[in-house]
Amino acid sequence: MLTASALPAAPPDLAPPRPTQPRFAADPFVVADPDGWIPATALVSGERLEALFELPERLWDAPSHAAAVLAWKTYTYQLAKPLATGWALAREIPLLSPDNLLVRVLPKAPYLAVGLRRSASAVLPANPASRLPEAIPAADEAALLAFFRDTLVEQHLQPLLERTKEVRKVGERSLWGQAAAAFAYAFADVSATAMQDAALFTDALPVHGLAGVDGEEAVWRTTCCLAFASPSLTACNDCVTVTRTRASGSGLFSSLRALTRSRSDCSARSSRAPSATGHPTRR
Repeated sequence: MLTASALPAAPPDLAPPRPTQPRFAADPFVVADPDGWIPATALVSGERLEALFELPERLWDAPSHAAAVLAWKTYTYQLAKPLATGWALAREIPLLSPDNLLVRVLPKAPYLAVGLRRSASAVLPANPASRLPEAIPAADEAALLAFFRDTLVEQHLQPLLERTKEVRKVGERSLWGQAAAAFAYAFADVSATAMQDAALFTDALPVHGLAGVDGEEAVWRTTCCLAFASPSLTACNDCVTVTRTRASGSGLFSSLRALTRSRSDCSARSSRAPSATGHPTRR
């Protein structure tokens, strides 16, 4: 008779899996070496804000006001990616306040990179990552959205908007429109419930009804990025100054989102084509 001790050991591929250390969904965005990165606090204070505006001016000869809107389009789309990733994958809100954000200007698409100084996210009690010392406890999804409004909107985007208005002649609605469209496109890329998720976050902005995802999973927006004002660019095919039908069309900035999605095809789910400065337009 065979005893338990005489039985052959289970093959390694059948052995019980070792427990994995919990982690936040946005951890891939953490910057290992901050050398060469601009603290987002320097953008919000105005100290390095011109570095953001200089990009569309240099690349596309954008006039002053259009450069501000195009810069917001690029910047807010990069901010929206860790936000959408954390929410769609784990109902987490990464800490996106300016003191935890780093920005790097790149010579080619995607033109800007955004990274986290440290791993920290607001999480629900049932999330395994709630055991991490960097976890910020949130009782429910309403508390998560309140954390988003406090850290990203009130501490980050609102003061950045005020600094932008001080140095460029541009309206609040145009700038918030870029942020809303950025959220919509980012959720369209990674979320199985993009329409509902995009609505949650765009409705949390000070101005409502600027962008979203419709029932056919197409992104819509009501503001223009002013690409047509730049000599080196033309209007997006889905620009609200060209058509109000939300019809399909390739955008002027097709390289950025294509580049982003080629690196993360496993999580991307949207079939829309990219737009280069920030969020894309539809194919």
